Amino acid sequence: MLFRSPGVLVVLAPVVMLNGVAASAQAQQPAEPSYFSRTVKFSGSIRERWEATDGSDFSATPADSYLLSQIRLAATFQPVSWLSFFGQAQDSRTLFYRANPGTGISDPFDLRQAWVAAGKKEGNGFFAEFGRQEMTIGSGRLINATDTWWTNTARTFDAVHGAWTNRLFRAELVAGSVVQVDPNRMDRRQAGDHVYAEYNTFAHLIPGATVEPYFFARTLVGVKSKDGRTGDMDTLAAGGRVAGRIPGRVDYSFEALHEFGGYASDRLNANGLVTGLGWTVVSSGWALRVSSDYAYASGDNGRKDGARETFDNMYGSNQPLNSLTGLFGWKNICDWRSGVDFTPRKALKLKVDYRDYWLASTQDGLYNASGTRTVLNSKATSAHVGQGIEVQGTLALAKNTLLGFGVGNLFPGAYLEQSDKTSGFVYPLVYLSQKF
Repeated sequence: MLFRSPGVLVVLAPVVMLNGVAASAQAQQPAEPSYFSRTVKFSGSIRERWEATDGSDFSATPADSYLLSQIRLAATFQPVSWLSFFGQAQDSRTLFYRANPGTGISDPFDLRQAWVAAGKKEGNGFFAEFGRQEMTIGSGRLINATDTWWTNTARTFDAVHGAWTNRLFRAELVAGSVVQVDPNRMDRRQAGDHVYAEYNTFAHLIPGATVEPYFFARTLVGVKSKDGRTGDMDTLAAGGRVAGRIPGRVDYSFEALHEFGGYASDRLNANGLVTGLGWTVVSSGWALRVSSDYAYASGDNGRKDGARETFDNMYGSNQPLNSLTGLFGWKNICDWRSGVDFTPRKALKLKVDYRDYWLASTQDGLYNASGTRTVLNSKATSAHVGQGIEVQGTLALAKNTLLGFGVGNLFPGAYLEQSDKTSGFVYPLVYLSQKF
């Protein structure tokens, strides 16, 4: 028979061996990823933070030691490279809080983000995002998601955010409303409260720097003028920012803006200024950097003269220039900071700051980070709020595991002493964050 022929066997043997090797190699090749695994990604985070306060915290909170918990779960669906769908749920709670927790720290299970995006955020071309989203525009002074380690709920917006980028400039347009946190039901936007922005970034006008002219607007219904009349608020803000580096490892920034418009029957006339300078002493080793900055926001004169000079920081944040404690907002304030940050080990980052606070006008009062006036003493003879020293640090325990810690304090100045706020304030915290 044919297959008993030795010659035939000699010829067929290599063929059989080659077929066997090919089949084995094919079996060892990884399978093609499924459509689901290519287009759907899940992510999340868990953070536990302990805080304690000692002394007056200017927010009428009797809680002095408590635990804040934040859990987030998210899913991204990207069927093609230029189209993405994103949803994120968040659960924020507090334990051992001796008062009814406010919206800044407590918001049981809720929909935090839900948006669809077309285009790419980075690189040239068009980008647009529609829906409930985080949003930080420019330096974050007027629109900021405040999604930092010290916020437990964090701000989002129901908005349309679009951008066009080419090699010369980037232009951004925003129209939307802030989402109001409601621990008792699903979060929703506040009717009649809207914010708009047109922000431009030019990267080649000044060597090593960006030039960023902008225009913001905020509208709100149902506000009262200084003489008690009810009406609408239309805050218009025009300004610009320059930020860059110069030889010698020096970085700088300067931002100034003017607000105008109407506040019920009052006309609005307010100003804001932020400037900073930093020097990286050495770029290797501990990467030691010293820096100083100054933030100013005008305040009102207290007279019923048909004008309002209180600066409105809209939905921005005074962080990171504000203190670790987050006591005071960018409103009727003069905030000076000087400090140093360094990295003694690759996984360890430390920052030490000294801060000094003054009121822009003693007739306007002291505002907290949420924009609420907490101290008013129009008879005070001094505008000095106080000063303090703070220490912050983070330690990377693993790739996605971070341990943070800090302590901040405030020694009361003459204004607080004259307002019977003499206890000062101490604020330590420790947090552990895990991303997955």
